[in-house]
Formats: sequence, C-alpha cells, structure tokens
Amino acid sequence: MKRPFLDRVWLGFSIGLAAVLLGAGLRYASPYAASWDEVDFARALERYDLLAMQPHFPGYPYFVLGGMAVHAAIANPAKALSILNVLVLYSAVFPIVWLLARHMPRSAALWAALSVFSSSYVLLAAARPMSDGAALGVLWWYIWAVEWARRRMTWPAQLWPSALFSILMGIRLSYAPFAAALLILWHEDWKTHRRLGRVAASLLAAAAFQFVWVAAVAATEGGLWPFFKLGWAFVAGHFSEWGGTAATSPLPFSERLYRFVVHNFVWTGIASQHVSLLSAYAAIGAIAWRTGRFQLPRPLVVSALLYALWALFGQNIDKPRHLLPLVHIALVFVWGRLLAAPRTWRFVLAAAVVMLQSTIGIGLLREQAKTPPAVYQLADDLRDKRQPFVVYTWEETRVLDYLNVPFPHKDVLHFSFFLQDKENYRHAAIYMTNHVVQGFEAQGIDVSRHVRKMKTYRSSLLADPVYGTITLYEWVDGAVR
Repeated sequence: MKRPFLDRVWLGFSIGLAAVLLGAGLRYASPYAASWDEVDFARALERYDLLAMQPHFPGYPYFVLGGMAVHAAIANPAKALSILNVLVLYSAVFPIVWLLARHMPRSAALWAALSVFSSSYVLLAAARPMSDGAALGVLWWYIWAVEWARRRMTWPAQLWPSALFSILMGIRLSYAPFAAALLILWHEDWKTHRRLGRVAASLLAAAAFQFVWVAAVAATEGGLWPFFKLGWAFVAGHFSEWGGTAATSPLPFSERLYRFVVHNFVWTGIASQHVSLLSAYAAIGAIAWRTGRFQLPRPLVVSALLYALWALFGQNIDKPRHLLPLVHIALVFVWGRLLAAPRTWRFVLAAAVVMLQSTIGIGLLREQAKTPPAVYQLADDLRDKRQPFVVYTWEETRVLDYLNVPFPHKDVLHFSFFLQDKENYRHAAIYMTNHVVQGFEAQGIDVSRHVRKMKTYRSSLLADPVYGTITLYEWVDGAVR
C-alpha cells in the first residue's frame, strides 16, 4: 500500500479513537466531591470565599471561573468541574501535535499525541473536580508558547507565554517551577539582543499578568494585605502540619524516594497499577531509547526537573496525582522517540498499546463515575442508623458536611481533645473512622481494645489512595493504655 493511503488510515483511526476518549471522559466525569479539596472547589462555584476555604488559598480563580461557566449548564458542581478538566486537557492535543510535528510527519505527531492522552491514569485523575486536568492542559499550551516565542525572538511573541503562565498560576499554583521555561526564554533573548530594557519589559509584563488574578482574588478578601496574611498561614500549615511534605512526613528519605519514583511515577502514573501496561511500557521504553533521536525542548526539561524536586520534597507523597505533569512529559518523550522515524510496525505497536491503555482507562473512568466514593457509602449507611450517635473523623468530615448528613460529626486530630469532647455524648454511640484510630496510634495511644470494627467501605484506591478505604469503628469505654 502507498504511504499516503496508510497515513489516511492512521489519521482516521486516531481521530476516531480521540473522539471515543473525549466522549468517555465527558460521560464518566466524576460527579462526586470526595475529598477536602474537591469540596472546596465544588462549594466555590456556589459562593467564592477563601476564608471559608471555598476554595483554599490561593483561590484558583481561573479554574473556578471556568467551572462556574460549565456549572451554568451542569447542575452538579463537582461534575461541572470534572467536565471542565476534561475539555481543557484534551484541548492540549493541539500544542503537543505542533511541538512534535517539528520532528516528525504530522500524522505521526497526531498518533504520538493520542498515545499520550490515552494514558489510563491521566484519564482517571483528570476527570475529577480538582484543578489537575485543567492545569495540565494549560501547561502544554504554555510550553508550546515558549517554544513559539523562542523561534521568533521578538518581544511581542514573549507576551503569549507570560499570559499563559499567569493563567496556569491562577489554576494551579504548585506548577510554579515551570517558570524556569520563561527564565530560559528571557535569557536567550538577552543573549540575542543584549538589551536590558527588553528583559525588564518582559519581567514587568509577566508581573502584570500575574497581578490581574492576584488583585482580583485579593479584592474578595478585603485587599492585598489580608490576602497575603491568609496565604502565609496556609503555606505555614502546608509545610508544618498537614501538607504531607518531606518536612512533616515520618518517612525516611530513601522510602520517600522509592515511593515517588517506583510507586507513584512508574507503577501508578505510567502503568496505572496494571502489570500488562508496565510490561508494555518497559518494551516500548527500551525500543525508544535505543532507536529514537527525538529530544524534549531544553526549557521543558529544566522545568520538569525543578518540578520533580518540588513534588518530591514539597508535595504530599500519598497522592500520585501530583506527578501528572511528569507522567505526561515522560510519555511525550517516549512516544516522540518511538514515532520520530515512522515505520509501519511502530504504528502497529503503538496502536496495540493505545488500545490497551484506552480500554483500561475507560474502565477506570466508568468505575469512578458509577461507584460512590467510600465516604459517600459511609454517609449513606449512617443516614439509616438509629440515633443518637456521633462520628469522629479526619478529613471525611468536610465531605459529610458537604453532603448535609443529618447526624453529628467532628474532625479530631488529638486524643486529648477526643477524651474531652466525647463526654458531651455520654448517652450516644460513638463511632470513629480508621484514620482517627491510626492518628491516635501515631500519637502513641493504643486504642485497639477500645474499638470494635463495624464495617469497611471501599472505592477506587487509584482515584483516591488516601480515602478509598474507610473502616468504621465503635468506641467501647474503658481505661486506655
């Protein structure tokens, strides 16, 4: 068969499969706000209030604004945010194709992009009411704009990446390490033109773009000073109490590094915890490494390395979704190298892997949308339980409050507070979740003889590794060792 005919076949196949993936993402976008942060975002669509953590600092104004627009058509706020994520993420097919098309035929670039976007774990993590999916989509538009500006080396061209980076920060501030791409662009501009005024103007323009969303959010909090005070309190808590960073985690560094690379990046991010995908990518990675010549743009590589350090030390190691940018970048590298020199057998190999991970990904999406999260199951079960009783939880209380459950529930972090507070419920049954029990044990309190297991609720641990399993216990009074 002639090459043009084969190209048309692959083009039609890739467009058809892309439509299927987009349709599955929209249909099975998660309708549940199942974590503290997801509740923050869902409530922000109804009332934007940083002090009430709707959402939490820094406010994510562009993400919330987009969610409000979708919410006008989709009644469920969590579903509206999930759909927004899917739409923005899949728009990034265009910049990825444009980036790859400089190194390979456009048909191969489209197929490589499809191979990236069919990633099972990314499909699952992006279709939730967090800002990860939208941020990942805007990130690729930003990287493309940086490369576009690098080729032109004109000052007006630098406004596009600066504007897109501002949008990225207004969606997900933790992607700040990717500012390195802008710094490299400005450094190259300085080497080309040797004009300090151009660099200063670029810095001022970038700062002005950032000020747009910062000032808008600050206005809702009474000004810049209250906004920065709130931000300082949030950042201090993130690094000293609940953020799960290297500063607060009891994990040894070697174990943290192992979980980061092996469990979060390879086993979860690349393989979606499926042995078949792990084996497939091991083979593809080996072939691509030995035969490919494609290289990622230097600004993207430097930014990715900086983000990897930030994710390792400054993010919660229990949440693999923080590695989504690294997963996507790695997949662009692998598929770019494999398909940079188009061969029919490589397309066939790519098609087999894409079909495999698409099937897995759509199955995960469907399970996430059809199976209520564990905390929802807990809430539904307790609605029918005879009162009086009280439930002590950790972050689950935020979701229970969002669900407007008719029974009392409280978050409890310290055993001393629990002992004092439970005296207010002497004539009520006292329940607690496994996270409370584990928290007491971490404080050196053995409560094993004073709790009785009631029921375990399960949902997808891949979608929610922290609260995908919840066990309810009943407290039995007595002396505690």
